[in-house]
Amino acid sequence: MNKCIFLAFLLISFGINAVEIKPFPRAKITVEQWQEYFNKVSNDFGETKRTYEDQNLVVFSNDELRANFAFTTKNHPAHPAWVTRYVTQSNDSVNIAQIGYFAGDEAPFAKLFQEYAKLNDRVKENLGLENGTN
Repeated sequence: MNKCIFLAFLLISFGINAVEIKPFPRAKITVEQWQEYFNKVSNDFGETKRTYEDQNLVVFSNDELRANFAFTTKNHPAHPAWVTRYVTQSNDSVNIAQIGYFAGDEAPFAKLFQEYAKLNDRVKENLGLENGTN
């Protein structure tokens, strides 16, 4: 019985510490929530950090989650915001999905989100995924 409790505790602990693709129920978040998530992703995936100064973005990636996390930096019009792009798969269908969050103005965030959606479409087209199949 104690072994089961210990295993349950381990599973709960890992779940609490794991970075979630969809950490919040709504796209509009607080600055504190943005900072907390940025810190979590930075701590967990810091070795993959790429800075794009000309785009005012910092990007992290995780192969296990098959995800990229693009965070705005101070001079980006949508800051503070981020867009997460990730690969989904079911049976023979492969897709690139995305989710995003913003703590600033919605209009610049919507533009950023749309730019990533267009990038996803180009990637899908190049990989032959435009119909959701590989």
